[in-house]
Order: sequence, then C-alpha cells, then structure tokens
Amino acid sequence: RKKFTLGMTVFMCLLGLPMITRGGIYVFQLMDFYAASGLSLLWCVFFQTIAICWVFGAKKFYLCIEEMIGYRVSMYWYVCWVFLAPAFMVFIFVFYFVRYSPITMGAYHYPAWGEVLGFAISLSSMLWVPGYAIYYLLSTKGSWSEVLRQGVTPVIKPRMEAVMAEEKARLTCQDVRDVEMNIEADLSDDSCDSYDSKRCLGEDL
Repeated sequence: RKKFTLGMTVFMCLLGLPMITRGGIYVFQLMDFYAASGLSLLWCVFFQTIAICWVFGAKKFYLCIEEMIGYRVSMYWYVCWVFLAPAFMVFIFVFYFVRYSPITMGAYHYPAWGEVLGFAISLSSMLWVPGYAIYYLLSTKGSWSEVLRQGVTPVIKPRMEAVMAEEKARLTCQDVRDVEMNIEADLSDDSCDSYDSKRCLGEDL
C-alpha cells in the first residue's frame, strides 16, 4: 500500500507540472472542461445512483439511512433518488451534446486535437463502467440471464465490527426497555400499596 500510494502521488505530481507552466492555464481549462466538471463526472454519478437506488434498492437505502441517523427522512428524498435525480441527469447529458460548442479560452480556440484529447480524458474514466460490465458478462459462467441476475444482485457482507456494534446497540436498547418496565412495575406496586393502606386505614376507623 505504501509503494502504491507513493507511486500515485508521484504520478499525480507529474501530471500537475504542466499546469504551472506559462501555458498551464490552457491545460487546466482543458482538464476542467472535459474531466472535472464535464460529462464524465455526470456519467459516473448517474450509474452510482442507478446502482444504489435500482440495484441495491431505494427502500433498503432508505432504511439504512434511518438506522444511521435514528429517524426517517422525508419521502421527498426517496422520490429524488429513484425518479428525479436520474431523469435530470439524463436530461443534462442529452442537453450537453445538443448544445455542445467547442472549448475556448477567451479569444483562443482550441485546435481539433485539443478537443480529441479532452474527450479522451473524459472517456478514460467513463469507459470503465461499460467496460467492466462487458468483462463481467464474458468472464462469468452461466447463461446471459443468470449472469445478469447475479450481476445486479447485491452481495453485502457486514464487517465484524459493524455486527458487534449493532448487537451491542440492540442489547443496550433491551436493557433500557427492561429498566423502564421495572420502574413502571415499581410505580404500579407503590400505587397499589398506597391504595391498600388507605383502604385498611378507613376500615379501622
């Protein structure tokens, strides 16, 4: 892990060096237009939303959030996750190509190879989503329907720490409920004892 981290740090540093040159702002604009704030980010977020809300299940996700924060969020968020967010992302993605105009930097118009380089930067992160899907379909044994069903079936293995924490929380809640029941029982007994004492005192009189 240390060697990998060191290698990635050096690699990212080398990629950033051209941006501090005199023409670095043009390289930065190219990266920002096609990678950081372009359709590659929208593409990845769209498939993340589909994977969580349509494959894992929005209802499960809704219950997970409730378990994490302790209360149910508004159903507005459920509707956003399932319908509104994917619809808006598809609209923005289509609108991007309909209203596409070549990248410029002030009065400077990037050459054709600059646009090709920009799209190549975008595709370097976008192609991994369909690429892995194709690899999974070709490398997994079984019929197409079986492989597809297996691929969209979430397999969640909770960490042992999470299981222990959940069990501890459950036992704590059970102990609290037991204490509350004992307190209620004691109060009920005290009330009965007080009533019996008054009744006996009235009979004596």
